[in-house]
Amino acid sequence: MITIKDIARLANVAPSTVSKALNDRSDVSEDTKQKILEIAQQHNFTPNAFGKGLKKRTTENIGVIFCREHQPLSGNPFYSRVLEGIESEIGMNNFNLLLHLIPECNQDTLPKMVRERQIDGLILVGILRENFVNKIIEAKVPLVLVDPKFTIQDCHQIFIDNEHGALIAVQYLIAAGHRKIGFISGDLSRLSFKQRYDGYLKALKSNRIIVENAYVKTGGLEQGYEHVKFLLTQKEPPTAIFSANDINAICGYKAVQELNLNVPDDISFVGFDDIDLGRISTPALTTIRVHKQELGSIAVRTLFRIIKGELSRPVHTIVPVELVERESVKRLNGAK
Repeated sequence: MITIKDIARLANVAPSTVSKALNDRSDVSEDTKQKILEIAQQHNFTPNAFGKGLKKRTTENIGVIFCREHQPLSGNPFYSRVLEGIESEIGMNNFNLLLHLIPECNQDTLPKMVRERQIDGLILVGILRENFVNKIIEAKVPLVLVDPKFTIQDCHQIFIDNEHGALIAVQYLIAAGHRKIGFISGDLSRLSFKQRYDGYLKALKSNRIIVENAYVKTGGLEQGYEHVKFLLTQKEPPTAIFSANDINAICGYKAVQELNLNVPDDISFVGFDDIDLGRISTPALTTIRVHKQELGSIAVRTLFRIIKGELSRPVHTIVPVELVERESVKRLNGAK
């Protein structure tokens, strides 16, 4: 493939002159410009996104980085929906999406699209190491974080209303007559799970319900089977479980079946996220709905405002959630 240096050699000019000619700069003579364009056409030269953007100082590309966890992005029931929202919003603005998946264990090097400034702005989604995020910030690329693992004060971030959502979920169980309520989730070092745990605690304490440490099991995004089995084999098992993500709740259904118990007659569940699998599980899972596509759309709209210079200070946006009632909660005797 021919490069700008090759064209410069054939035209007997400097590479900078070629770049100026391709971007129709006025400080290159018409004869030289025509000669360079003819050589480029003869050799089917196509400038890269950065080169095409020199004239307008824009590439019309938006970068999106996801952390690759244990499954492909296409199989992730949460982040695949966030990506749909990002992709739709970018498309409506006639920009291009450059997607980069980065392994959890390989976050020491900045992606090429950042190093070579092939993008106008960047969206980071989900779990990423703090040192990696700091490297992005140091590169001075317009940046938005979506559902971050941790909070960085000097950065634009899009959050889920995790604590309030968990509070709603547990209060719903309490209103249904449950007082022995378990909690299962992934690792509490992740900000979203810690906030959901805080909401669980707040609901119990505000209703003067003693927090039982034996009713709390955390760690692993898909260890609901082990967590639920542990809770249900306690001497006095809970009558309901709040799961800080739907996947753990649905995995926990298997443990209920193996113990010859039934959802919701013997144990009630409320999840969090509202993934499609929860709607078609048996019984259908009552959950807290996260507007996943909206998370992506808001991130893109925020990023465009940064690029246009409309936001001078970091903005933290919290996206509301809502309870979706289905069939996984039993109302105990006496509950209104």
